[in-house]
Amino acid sequence: MDRKRDSSTSRGLTRRDFIKAGVAGAAGVAAGVGSTTPAGAHDRARNGSASGRVGASVGGGLVVAGPELALPPGFTYKTFGAFGSPMQDGFTTPPIPDGMGVFADGANVRIVRNHELGDGNDVVHPSVYGLPDSAYDPSGPGCTTTMVVDSNADLIESFVSANGMDSNCAGGATPWGTWLSCEETTIGTHSRRQKPHGYVFEIDAMSDGSAPGKRRRAMGRFVHEAAAVDADTGVVYLTEDNNPDCFYRFVADTFGDLRSGTLQALRVKGQPRYNTVRGETVGEVLPVNWVTVPNPDRAEAEAHPATVELIARSHGAARFLSGEGATMVGNSVVFDSSDGGDAGLGQIWRYTPTVNMGDLDEEGELELLYESTDRSVLDGPDNLCTSPNDRVVIAEDGKENRSFVRGLKHDGTIVNVARNLVPMRLSIIDASGKLYDPSVPDDDFSPADGLGYSEFAGPRFSPDGTWLFVNIQVPGITCAITGDWASLGL
Repeated sequence: MDRKRDSSTSRGLTRRDFIKAGVAGAAGVAAGVGSTTPAGAHDRARNGSASGRVGASVGGGLVVAGPELALPPGFTYKTFGAFGSPMQDGFTTPPIPDGMGVFADGANVRIVRNHELGDGNDVVHPSVYGLPDSAYDPSGPGCTTTMVVDSNADLIESFVSANGMDSNCAGGATPWGTWLSCEETTIGTHSRRQKPHGYVFEIDAMSDGSAPGKRRRAMGRFVHEAAAVDADTGVVYLTEDNNPDCFYRFVADTFGDLRSGTLQALRVKGQPRYNTVRGETVGEVLPVNWVTVPNPDRAEAEAHPATVELIARSHGAARFLSGEGATMVGNSVVFDSSDGGDAGLGQIWRYTPTVNMGDLDEEGELELLYESTDRSVLDGPDNLCTSPNDRVVIAEDGKENRSFVRGLKHDGTIVNVARNLVPMRLSIIDASGKLYDPSVPDDDFSPADGLGYSEFAGPRFSPDGTWLFVNIQVPGITCAITGDWASLGL
């Protein structure tokens, strides 16, 4: 994810307390977007939306479905949970929604949603979002919100569910009903925070209010991105986004108890420190095993975020570039490397355990499922999820002046699922904290600087497979998409 500046306040919609009228207006725009229904979207599109007339083709097999999205013909959507909209706990909805977990709750669905506020977006003067008493770190602005929707994807309630974290990026749902929220930073007490960060936090998806997330130190302190849990073994697969990276797994001492266990990194057998970034062949299978990372919760990670990765590499772990999403497909885990490949446009990998499954001496196979050679087909794969028919859905975070949700079909081809039609407004970016900061040496221009269209994030299907929930980070809304998924090969 891009490093952007942010200093959001506890109850306000934006930084600077809406001193600038343009910022206040921007939040109003965001809140208005969040109230859109499919019918309302169609009305707004007909009344002059920049996205064009509903039903008009935008190419790639997609047509305008409303002001926010282009979808395959026959698909519809609605939006909710917009940045700036009121929640039932008295707070306003935070900006920069990212990874999400979806959980059945009787006839309803609970969506636990990360908000990537913090060091990863250059929060210079942090302030906790939500009640300080429930915060892990009262100087940490990162948080999760929980949204409860009915079977029609209509919002019933929303509230802050955990707070005081930092740069909550992606994560993963567990089979025991919790959400693993991953911090994409190792900031700490030497850098404007009261507590160390760089952890996975476990959050009770059924909590009805804000409660402290449970820090899982044994899972390592590094630049976390996503998690995927094998329901049979309880193994948690973890990606890292620090460039370069390793691919990890956490083997708990007791199934479902992440307080203790062993962190391991993937190694190609017979080829220590293997570089997966260039020169790979789609379909080729590499035999792999796992190396144990000793003491993965290290204080030096604050100043040196690559500490765990360097230790893993010294033990022979393989090298990846820009680890992002991860999702279980059967007993395999599919994960991506958003900058990997000869063209630097992204790779999608699959790991399948074959021997001693769930044990520390497990072995398996690593296969490259897809490598992009054309930016117009796939550009920077990021968050992933699994479709009702066990296909992979991909949220892009590329460099193009556009943003897509794509699908990887069984035959290895890519299909378009959605295109973001909400053009950037600098005032909304400023309000949500995602603003280009030339004073940050490693910052770079991207769509989040006010050019083009913001990234999609956090795709997840409803438990019954009817709805695909996905966020547009700026202006900060959650979309619920429905249609005939099988017709797309998904």
